[in-house]
Amino acid sequence: MRRRTYLRSVSSLLGASAAASAASAASDTPPEWDADTVYTGGDRVVYEGYVWEAEWWTKGDEPTIAANVWTRIEPVDGGSGGDGPPAWSPDATYTEGDRVTHDESVWEAKWWTRGDEPGASEWGPWKLVEDGGGGGGEELAAAIDASATTVTVGESVTLDGSGSTGDVASYQWAVGDREPVTGVETAVTFDDPGEYAVTLTVTGADGATASAETTLTVEPEDQPPDELTPETTIAEFLPNYQERHIPDVFLDFMPDEVDSGGGHGGHATAAVAWPDDEKAADFAVDLDAIRNNVEDGSLQFGSLGTQALDWASEFRAAGLPDHAVAQLLPRLMLLPDEREAPTFQGPGRDAAWDETAGPVAASNDPSALVQDPWPTDARGEDDEEVAERDRVYFQAQDDPAWSDDFEYLDNYDSALLETLQENTHPATGEPLGGDSFTANAPMEVSTEVHGSDWFWYQVLLFENTGPVPYHLDGAVVWWLGPANFGKTMSAGAYNNEQRPKPGYGHPQRDIVEITLPDEHVPDEYADVDSTLSAYAVRLAYHDSPYNMRTAYPGQYWSLEISVGEPLHQKFDTAEQRQQVVDMIADTAHVELETDMDLNDDVVDAIELYNRVGN
Repeated sequence: MRRRTYLRSVSSLLGASAAASAASAASDTPPEWDADTVYTGGDRVVYEGYVWEAEWWTKGDEPTIAANVWTRIEPVDGGSGGDGPPAWSPDATYTEGDRVTHDESVWEAKWWTRGDEPGASEWGPWKLVEDGGGGGGEELAAAIDASATTVTVGESVTLDGSGSTGDVASYQWAVGDREPVTGVETAVTFDDPGEYAVTLTVTGADGATASAETTLTVEPEDQPPDELTPETTIAEFLPNYQERHIPDVFLDFMPDEVDSGGGHGGHATAAVAWPDDEKAADFAVDLDAIRNNVEDGSLQFGSLGTQALDWASEFRAAGLPDHAVAQLLPRLMLLPDEREAPTFQGPGRDAAWDETAGPVAASNDPSALVQDPWPTDARGEDDEEVAERDRVYFQAQDDPAWSDDFEYLDNYDSALLETLQENTHPATGEPLGGDSFTANAPMEVSTEVHGSDWFWYQVLLFENTGPVPYHLDGAVVWWLGPANFGKTMSAGAYNNEQRPKPGYGHPQRDIVEITLPDEHVPDEYADVDSTLSAYAVRLAYHDSPYNMRTAYPGQYWSLEISVGEPLHQKFDTAEQRQQVVDMIADTAHVELETDMDLNDDVVDAIELYNRVGN
């Protein structure tokens, strides 16, 4: 049902019960318009010498040509407008459609005016409707003024008929095959490219009509090229590259600058095995071209060396949105074909158990996960942009539910316990769909234990086995492991070779540990001769760009979670140690963020409200 038809239907119901409703259009003599009276569709009134008809329900809307709710029908008694419009006054305010008499002629205001004498200027706010000689004023003619005649899909066009001449009583617009609309001015947008005919029909006070036509050309939005080539520029690939802060992401972390220092926390002195400056040289990245051309968008893919073009083309074909590909380009140009060996920030493999588990593929066989959209990579400090970029990080700053006191060791009401017992999702209760490690994107997990004496790390090493990168901001990981009893919870690390140094892109973490009495330990691990705990961690990055928060296909990322207990004494046989690493791998689950939802449902279900720094 058209909006106007609907409103008229509603108006007729209102009019039937409204005592103050005006006389209908069928009355012989319509009443004078009253600002305090309710009028419904079809009601007629007299105002300034003319009969006007309401299009739908209205109250207080003065009858004028500019008011779409009213249509001017005819002069009163079929004459020239009764006594005619009032005389022009230099002290009165007039709006579009108001009429006055001046120098024995009738004038109509084209827009708001006060003190502008009718006829003083042909460019002024007044249009001559009837001249003093009784000749009927200017000839009735329609005129269309379009704000643009060639636009792109989604762009608004304003159509203005105020330049029409003669004694115009109404304006009607027909645009393409749309329903006609009335009013001296209207705005239109188009969802599809093409040629659209526009017709304006004006009706005079005597019922005569005149029309004007024009054509609007609607072009497709700027589209990225179907195929990337070495000559494709950043601006061609992503026309809104500036809005996604692509130049800043390149220039703030140039490979020949960041490796000399930087980062934060205790990670600033750590290193990756293959530094960015060496990768840039090995992959023939033209750093000068980046500096000179990225800001104006003329940087070509060919200048990014041997890697970026192939990776970008592959990820686009697999469905990764172009804005995400563009944000990852500063890393794609440094992304090797081969898998890089992992590095660790704790004791590492030089001080580790011989026993390891995995790699274990996600047993629920998840489909490829394409995150769309990706958050902005704002590099400045604009509040709104930073709030989106670091939305997970700021959640703990802004929500009073968060703390850092670790009072959750005996939170046996947490859905995390049922999740580990029943292998179900903590928020939905649905089965996770596998019989060991599970995830909501293709990946594998391996588990190790590093350390000595009283300080050990549970190490969960993941590899992205899917066809596209996925960012890790807001990702939640849970598993069953040796109890830490709430000690050294802030000691831990996130590892990813695809960043300049471990001091960059290191997340804070929301983390809970729940120590399990025997009755809460899953049956298959009841024979483990040591206290076990349920763990959950959510990653909360800040400041770093998303290309450093991302797991790339065929590459590792890992978590090191400390245990301040003498594990070498608690698990002193190879069989016991193997059981522990197998248990961590088999009970682990990774829940990546989708739809920028912060994984809030999981956080709330397991009360993951403890934040530790980085």
